[in-house]
Amino acid sequence: MFYRFAVRPARRWLSPLLLGLMAVPPSLASSVVEQTYISDRQTLVKGNGAEPESLDPALIRSGFPGEVVLVDLFEGLVSEDGQGMIVPAQAQRWETSEDGLVWRFFLRPQLKWSNGEPLTARDFVYAWRRLLNPAQASPSAGLLLATGINNAQSIYAGALDLDALGVEAESDQILKVTLERPVPYFLQLVSQRPFVPVNERVITQFGKQWTQPGKMVSNGPYKLASWVVNERIEAERNPQYWDDAHTRIQRVTYLPLASQHGERLRYEAGEIQLTNKVALEYYQKTMQEAPERIWGLPLLGTYLYTFNLNLPELQDVRVRQALSMAIDRYLLTEKVSGQGERPAWSLLPAMPGYDELDIPLSREDQSTRLARAAALLAQAGYNSAHPLRLTLTYNTSENHKKLALAVAAMWKPLGVEVSLNNMEWNAYQVAKNSGDFMLARSFLFGDYVEPSSMLGSFRCQDPQNESGYCNPAFDGLLQQASETLDANVRSGIYHQAEQLLMEEVPVIPVYHYNQMRLVDPALRGLPSRNLKGAIATKDLYFSQP
Repeated sequence: MFYRFAVRPARRWLSPLLLGLMAVPPSLASSVVEQTYISDRQTLVKGNGAEPESLDPALIRSGFPGEVVLVDLFEGLVSEDGQGMIVPAQAQRWETSEDGLVWRFFLRPQLKWSNGEPLTARDFVYAWRRLLNPAQASPSAGLLLATGINNAQSIYAGALDLDALGVEAESDQILKVTLERPVPYFLQLVSQRPFVPVNERVITQFGKQWTQPGKMVSNGPYKLASWVVNERIEAERNPQYWDDAHTRIQRVTYLPLASQHGERLRYEAGEIQLTNKVALEYYQKTMQEAPERIWGLPLLGTYLYTFNLNLPELQDVRVRQALSMAIDRYLLTEKVSGQGERPAWSLLPAMPGYDELDIPLSREDQSTRLARAAALLAQAGYNSAHPLRLTLTYNTSENHKKLALAVAAMWKPLGVEVSLNNMEWNAYQVAKNSGDFMLARSFLFGDYVEPSSMLGSFRCQDPQNESGYCNPAFDGLLQQASETLDANVRSGIYHQAEQLLMEEVPVIPVYHYNQMRLVDPALRGLPSRNLKGAIATKDLYFSQP
């Protein structure tokens, strides 16, 4: 075998459209057409799914509850609008050298932090260096490495100091970034949440407590007003924000409601205007009776189950192949999840410039797949006298429970005995991060729309590698792709890497995500094409009924 299994626990992957590398005209927040009648009510309550594990941009992980809040509290050099286009944000414009190795970002004049202090290019330098600081242990270090910034890899390996990173403030308003190689999706990368500036003085003064109300200083359209753990987070308009004049929502509240039933009841009572999820039964009922109350978009993400490859019983690839093969994705997406998700027979959904991998298994009927799975388990030494016993861990959610029960039932004809382990969000995260699981419900989202944003989470040394998968051949293909400028050739290399991953099955893809929410019909400005799924409150407003 050419691969080994990493022993160290995973941190979690990052947690997505490959867009043109070009500047576009500045976007305003919620630009409202003149004919629209604006409601006097401009306060928003959102369901947030769970309690954020942090509000520190260096510690946030893509697709996690904290990211929803940080979209409103912080802003980077550029951002993606509701149509998925890269637009200027803290940077008014940017330039790049002919060879694509030097970028200069020109900040807007007179940018300020929420406390009124000037915000300068040095704040970005500090924030980006902080992502690579070993003391910070940022789960987004891999995202910064993907940018190709000069010396980032050597700093991460401990060979150079942080001040060697190829980021410098040429003046208060000019940030210079030097790359080791051209990266065609560089703007997409730096539009992500970890690349926002943070205030060095405040962090030095308060340490880990700097994200608390009364201490946090941010630069986005909203500032933190209150945070009652496991109850609510509240943010209010930031009058220091450069485009505050176009912000309509005055105050936004985020509720960490894990129960979809509880969230729905509060929505029906008018207490929530935008839910985090919607239960299958209620989704189907609402689509028939009041479709204007359903809002949704496809996402660049995959629902999956992660194997802990450090456990002996899961190191036989035939076991993992059999378990994956026996899951009827068509039945799960039609009857269990049931909100228009596409069955995932491969890890990556289709995206611009990359076709979904063709998996012949997807065209076989379920009885054929089950017979093949039973044969593989028998070859691996499992039978009725020696059954395979699994513990499947998932975080609290009606949908996760239903899916886990359905999957366990699909494995039962193979003689597989499954124990379900339900955990609250934070405990579930601790268990996965420490490697204290056998098989866990998980997910993978792309931070930028390019295959490496998802495939990179399976590299041997990636801090987000949950399963412990490590194959130098796979890493070599990703490295080869990163050095290939021809888009078609690069896509072919990514297909090889994904094919290898699907053969070795460190995870079981189940379906590709859709984002479905219950929404107040008066709420306007929601995204129309952004596959990353971020909803910026600054773009929203309530119209009169």
